Amino acid sequence: MDIFFFQLVIIFIPGIIWERIDAQYGRSVTPQQLQQWDILRRTFVFGVAAYLITYCLYWLASLQFSGLNFEVFKFKKDDEFLDASSVRLIFSASLVSLVFFVLWLYTNTYKLMTRFLQWIKATKRYGDEDVWDYTFNSGRPEVEYIHLRDFEKKITYAGWVEAFSETEKQREVRLRDVIVYDFDGNTLFETPRVYLARKMDNIDIEFPYRERAEQPR
Repeated sequence: MDIFFFQLVIIFIPGIIWERIDAQYGRSVTPQQLQQWDILRRTFVFGVAAYLITYCLYWLASLQFSGLNFEVFKFKKDDEFLDASSVRLIFSASLVSLVFFVLWLYTNTYKLMTRFLQWIKATKRYGDEDVWDYTFNSGRPEVEYIHLRDFEKKITYAGWVEAFSETEKQREVRLRDVIVYDFDGNTLFETPRVYLARKMDNIDIEFPYRERAEQPR
């Protein structure tokens, strides 16, 4: 392996860490569905982001502590250019990528950027995901309790959403504290948990939760 390429791979370890964890936990597609170009592009972007954040943290820390410098890599084509200072920087950026991935995942899961843009009325889009993902990732109390209707069996599953799928193949949801009714409102049975799977075009969900109106003073 070319020594320059080998050192370049080492430099982008923070990006590799961030990209692999994001592919596993932060995307609706599986890591196997990502193309090689997507992986390289994401690794580069996440790696640059990790070093930029590390630079900012170094700069802030240098205001309080002397001798703390962010040294840019000095690339050499056919020679070793990674020294002890470079290894410390790569290690620091790797720690940064681990910490800020959690913040990145939290921002993506609860769509904080999308919500901000909607709040200032800059967009009405939900983002890249569909309404299913957006709704159940919202964390709003009115979407935590649902009625899932089965029109073939003429029954309704009423329960709290404990988990849901983020796959495009089919809609899966796990409910807890479930009460099953017929369409006349009669209770058929109760169960602590139930797993339900439906095709994307064959699922009907209602959200019966209503916020209490403010009482007049």
